[in-house]
Amino acid sequence: MRIFYVIAFLLFQFYIPLFIPASLATELPIRGIARGESKIQVGDKAPLVTSELEDASKQGKVIALQLGYSSHCPWCDRMERYIREIMKETNNFDNRAVFIQTQIEHAKLIPPPEDGVKLKEAFGVEGQPWLFIIDKKGIVRFVYKIYVSSDVFKKNIEELLGEGKNGHEKQ
Repeated sequence: MRIFYVIAFLLFQFYIPLFIPASLATELPIRGIARGESKIQVGDKAPLVTSELEDASKQGKVIALQLGYSSHCPWCDRMERYIREIMKETNNFDNRAVFIQTQIEHAKLIPPPEDGVKLKEAFGVEGQPWLFIIDKKGIVRFVYKIYVSSDVFKKNIEELLGEGKNGHEKQ
């Protein structure tokens, strides 16, 4: 009879939890999943709630704003790495664009910085990564939820710097 209890205990401890969805295990966001819709949409004035955003806008730069942090989000990491590489290769698009990135969710028990909390609330986003591309006049022209490829990112920035077509939402 004792062996029955040992087996039952082991099954309960190791087998049963496999059937409980991970999303029910915590109220914290799942890494690498942006959820819902942003409060700020294409065509809206970007909420410039941090000094870094205000400064870039005053300088008339195109802003690539990534809400998500690479230390705990695989898609954030991947996107941040290639965006930083493109910015380096192009010398920030001849110093006419800026990349701003911040943590907006808890990361391994590390809370987001104050600016991250402000941006999360102002843009009305859940999960990560989110990428907002903001034109020289402070208007959101592209919104990407989860991930955008490097070629599309580069094309979007070049389009805005060249005063090309209107931006649009991609998901």
